[in-house]
Amino acid sequence: MAEGTRGIVIADARRRIGGYAMDRPLLPNLRDPVADRLLRESLAEQARDDRDPLARDMARDVLDGNITLYQAAASSVYGEVFAQRADEHTNWWHGLSEAERERLRVEGREAMAAAREEEQR
Repeated sequence: MAEGTRGIVIADARRRIGGYAMDRPLLPNLRDPVADRLLRESLAEQARDDRDPLARDMARDVLDGNITLYQAAASSVYGEVFAQRADEHTNWWHGLSEAERERLRVEGREAMAAAREEEQR
């Protein structure tokens, strides 16, 4: 690698998650770059998961810029993915004890703090 290009390569790698460009926010109102990065990582993981082809294709379409998350949620095709996942999450969350929910809240805050710290490096 030519001297002086390492920083460019690293910067380009940080602009790509799972092979998908990060040149536009996934949610226009999401002004937190760390949350946007984590959302992208989650979608990239879903885009690689063949167990649910509809969810996989939706994630790929969003990451490729073919559709926004808002459009996907409102669509007759992908809206079902969102509804199903929301139902699953709601049922899971309500099945937890209050102590388990609080532990997960704390873990989530700590994970976001760690991600923000890493972003500063």
